[in-house]
Amino acid sequence: MHARDPLGRAVVYAIDMLHQGAGIAEIAERAGLRFEEQIGPHLRHIIEHYEVLLAGIDQGVVDYDNRDRDRSVERDPAVAKARCERLAEGLKKRLDRPWPETIAVAFDGGVAGDDRFVSGSTPLRELLFVAGHAVHHYALLRLVLKPQGLTLPESVGKAAATIRYEREHKA
Repeated sequence: MHARDPLGRAVVYAIDMLHQGAGIAEIAERAGLRFEEQIGPHLRHIIEHYEVLLAGIDQGVVDYDNRDRDRSVERDPAVAKARCERLAEGLKKRLDRPWPETIAVAFDGGVAGDDRFVSGSTPLRELLFVAGHAVHHYALLRLVLKPQGLTLPESVGKAAATIRYEREHKA
C-alpha cells in the first residue's frame, strides 16, 4: 500500500490525529492542569478506540465497546502521550502489511445498552471513523482549554470539511 492510496491517506490522517492527541497531552502537562478531570478521559477514550481498531483489523472484528478503560491513561498525560505515539508508530508499521477488504464492527445499542449489533465495514471506513471521532473530542477539549487561557493550533478539533470550506471561502 502506498500513502497516496485512499487507505494509505486514511492511515496518515489517523496518525495525524494521534499526534494532535499527544500534543494536547503535552500542553496539559506543561500547564499543570488536572488532567484526570476533563482532558484525560477524552484522550483515553480516543486512544482505546484506536487500540481496538488496530487489534480488530487482524482479528476481523472491531468491537469499540469492548475496551480496557485503562484509568492510568486518563490520569497521567505522559502515559496518554506515549500511547498516542505508540499507536501512531503501530499504524505506520501496519501500512506495509496487507489489509482485509472487509471487517465486522460490533457494538452495543438500545437505550439500555441491551442490544448487540454487528455490521460490515472496511478498514478505510473505520480509520476515517476513529480519526473523525478524535476530531470531535478535540473540539470539546478546545472548549475545556480556552477558559484556562490555553489555545490549540487552529486545525485541532476542526473537521476536514470545515477546514476546506474555510480555506475555499477566504478567497
